[in-house]
Amino acid sequence: MKGIAALFSALAFSAAGLFAAGCATQAAGPGDAGLPRLPFPHRDPAGPAGALMAPTAATQAQMDGAIIDLFRRILLSDLIVDSGGPQTRDGFRMVLRHFQAGEVAYGLVDVSHIATSESQGYGMMMMAYMAGSEERLGLSPEDWIFGSAGLRDYFDAMLRAVLEFPSSQSSLFALRLLGYRDIALEGVSSGGYRMSGGVRSAPFARDAVHGNSSTGGNMDIIYALLLADRQWGSGGRHDYIGIARAMLADLWRFCVHEDYRVPLLGDWVKAFGSPVHRGTVRTSDLMIGHLKAFRDADPAHDWQAVIDASLGLIAEIRSAQNALGNANGFLPDFAARGAAGWEVPAGNIIETDDSAFAYNAVRVPWRLGAALIQFGAAAPGADILYGYVLRPLDDFARAFAGAAGLSRLGPMYMDGTPFAWEDPNMFAPTFAVAAAAVGADQQWVDAFWSYRPASEWAFQGLGAYLGDTYGDYIRLLALLAVSGNFWAP
Repeated sequence: MKGIAALFSALAFSAAGLFAAGCATQAAGPGDAGLPRLPFPHRDPAGPAGALMAPTAATQAQMDGAIIDLFRRILLSDLIVDSGGPQTRDGFRMVLRHFQAGEVAYGLVDVSHIATSESQGYGMMMMAYMAGSEERLGLSPEDWIFGSAGLRDYFDAMLRAVLEFPSSQSSLFALRLLGYRDIALEGVSSGGYRMSGGVRSAPFARDAVHGNSSTGGNMDIIYALLLADRQWGSGGRHDYIGIARAMLADLWRFCVHEDYRVPLLGDWVKAFGSPVHRGTVRTSDLMIGHLKAFRDADPAHDWQAVIDASLGLIAEIRSAQNALGNANGFLPDFAARGAAGWEVPAGNIIETDDSAFAYNAVRVPWRLGAALIQFGAAAPGADILYGYVLRPLDDFARAFAGAAGLSRLGPMYMDGTPFAWEDPNMFAPTFAVAAAAVGADQQWVDAFWSYRPASEWAFQGLGAYLGDTYGDYIRLLALLAVSGNFWAP
């Protein structure tokens, strides 16, 4: 038996032991010479034995191959270069596209919106994890932008965009970048950019309305910098660890609540957010694995306090929901600070489904599941992650999918009632991470790999590229986790 369930049955937990995970070290390797130290595929030997229930419906080679295929499609479809910057290998700036027709339809963005800190963080993590896969990707020399030599060049190009377009409040990356503003909406792929010499390009500009930062995307960017420091070292063109620590200082200053020690929504909250905003947390920002890495890399700030506060919020929300009979492990998209503590918001504060398990909280099973896969019983608050969220969520999902099928997975209210629509291609991959981390049912873990869609609207599989950006990127990162390739900095 593998997975965290096995670890919990074999290990006795103590308060000290839960927070005693050390930082993995990497022997000297190519690093700053340009070659990756941990080339893909890489299962970290420093990780806990048995903390992942791998599927038996797919071999390791098949899982790695699915990751390669999906990543290749993303590289060929979703990179945009800044036409207003240097057009050379050593100087170009690049983003990973984030554009969804639904956001335009609801008036959340316009057609010139090309990237967010969220998509940039996902992209930079991908580049660090996938380094060493260049030959297997099978790209032609013409496919590599400006003759880039590999994924480190791409990582650096994305980092240059981060450094060039900071928030109006801090050194953190701006929430949104704009591209061309005169392109009519002709499908998802046309928003905000033009094709030039086979390269998607646009004149990058910080959104004047949304020129501040979002916390979650910048947490991913900083985490990617820590991955890059382990992957390549920091003695090359960019000092990854130095930049990460500088950004961590601003993340602490602007994006951590001074009293509650939870992550704020962004660096704008302290500057001009309302009291309600100051008491609101996006639950997908409670990235325990990231916060552990921040604690290990940045002793100048008390990231352990943020870990403790985040775990406390999770336990408080889930205890209250369990008392109501909603024993499904769900967290709402946002948590609100009420008179008695943290609670599910009564209405919408930021977006449209703030009190439901929807398109923000869908990342929670992946975020928390990945922490258990990486660190097992030594993950900070492992008993809370497992007992309050992942195990009950996995139990609920198995029962729900057993009755309705994987293609019925989608956003749900806190009592487990589905919305009026399904979105399995967005939700199933993150549930797969929870299933692999919990390790309670091999057939259930295998179901995510053996399922075959009945229609184009059904779950298309963990390795499907659908051109929906947000979903494609989360599918890839979830694949890295369930395949054991989601190593820690």
